[in-house]
Amino acid sequence: MTKDWNVNQVIGACQRMYHGANDHALTGWVNWPCKQDLYRVKFAVDEMLEKTSNFYGEEEWLKEQEANRIIEILKK
Repeated sequence: MTKDWNVNQVIGACQRMYHGANDHALTGWVNWPCKQDLYRVKFAVDEMLEKTSNFYGEEEWLKEQEANRIIEILKK
């Protein structure tokens, strides 16, 4: 398999959806569809992760990522 995507571009697209959902200059008619798209992405990713095998080192990697998130939250 060839990796033909760029995770930063995927995250960037999600960030645009997030900003669209939170743009106070727009109305709910515009914001709500942006949030719906975020939910669609979340539901799709959740489903795919549920159907994906666990890998060696995955649990440790996830714990490390969670620790990094907590550190970032505490810095605020």
